[in-house]
Amino acid sequence: MNQKNKTNNVTMKDIALYTGFSTATVSRVLNNNYPVSSETRDQILNAFEQLNYEPNLVAKSLRSNKSNLVAIIVADIENPYYMTIAKQIDKYLFKKGYNLITCSTDESIEKEEEIIRMLLSKNIDAIAISPCDSKNTNLKEIQNRNIPIILIDRKLDDYQQLPYIGTDNFKESYELTKKLISKGHEKLGIVTGSLNTSTGIERLNGFQAALSEYGLAFQEEWMFNGQFKEDITFDLINEYLYKGLALPTGIVICNNVMTKGALSVFDKYQIKIPQDLSIVSYGSLVNNNLFKVKVTSLEQDLLSMGEAIAISLLSKLEDQYKGQVEMKSSKIIEGNSIKQLKR
Repeated sequence: MNQKNKTNNVTMKDIALYTGFSTATVSRVLNNNYPVSSETRDQILNAFEQLNYEPNLVAKSLRSNKSNLVAIIVADIENPYYMTIAKQIDKYLFKKGYNLITCSTDESIEKEEEIIRMLLSKNIDAIAISPCDSKNTNLKEIQNRNIPIILIDRKLDDYQQLPYIGTDNFKESYELTKKLISKGHEKLGIVTGSLNTSTGIERLNGFQAALSEYGLAFQEEWMFNGQFKEDITFDLINEYLYKGLALPTGIVICNNVMTKGALSVFDKYQIKIPQDLSIVSYGSLVNNNLFKVKVTSLEQDLLSMGEAIAISLLSKLEDQYKGQVEMKSSKIIEGNSIKQLKR
C-alpha cells in the first residue's frame, strides 16, 4: 500500500499491514490505553498520517497531547437546566476552536465511571462535571493526567480543592420554604433530590433550617426522595395518595423535573394548586408563564453559569485560572401557586 492509495476507508488492519505491527498494537496507540515503545508509537503515528486514517486528527492529537475536545458530564441531559448550560458553554468554546462533548450519567455512578474512561481514551483536554455521588465519584485518573476539572452545580467531599461554579443551595431552599411559611403554612413537606449529592443534602438542610427557625416540626412522612427524577417523584407521591394519606398544606419541590412529576400526579388525583395544596419549586418550569397555575419558583441565571463555566475552562486550558469557588445569584419568581392561609 502506498500514498496513492490513501482513502477515507483505511482501517486499523490496513495500518497493521502497512507497519508490520498487530492490530492490537495499533489499537493501543490509537486509544492510548496501554504502554508501547516510543519507536513503535512513532511508526504507527506516521502511518496514520501517511494513509490518511480517519479521524484525520488522531495522530496530531496524540503527538501534541491535545485533542481540542472538552467534555461536560451532567446528571440528566433532558433537564432544560443542563441543556441551557451546555449550549452556553459550547457557544464560547467553539469560538476558541474547541468542540464540546456532552455526556449524561442519568444519576448512575457506574455510567459515570464508563463515561470518564471513554473520555480519557479520547485524550480529552478538560472536563466540567456535575457528579452523581458526592462521596463515590472518582476523579483520580483525570487528576493523574493533569486534565483540568471544573465542578458544576454539585460538590465532592474528597475534592474540595477543585474549582466549583454553582449557586447557594442551602440559602435558596431556605428562602423558598419561607415563602410558604410567610403565607401561614405550618404543615410543610419536601420532595428532595438524591441525597447522595451535595445539592440534594443542602436543599434539604435549607428546608429544615427554615422550619426550625419558625418552630415548625419536620415530618418524615412528608419527605419524598424523588432523586431528581420525574418518574420517581410521580410514583412516590402516587403511592402515598393511593393509600389515602393526608398531604401537608405546602410542599417545597427541589428541582424543576420533579415539579413536573408532582404536578402530573396532583392532576391525576384532581388536587388543585393552590386551592388544595400550595407548592414552590427550586428551578422554574419551561414556559411556566403560559400555564394557568404559575409555580412560584427559584430561577437560576443559567446563561451566566454557562458563561462562567466556559471562561473557567478556557482559562484552565491556558494556565491562567485564578478562581476557586464562584457562586452565581438566583431570584425567586412569584407565581400563583401559594394559598394564603388564615393565621
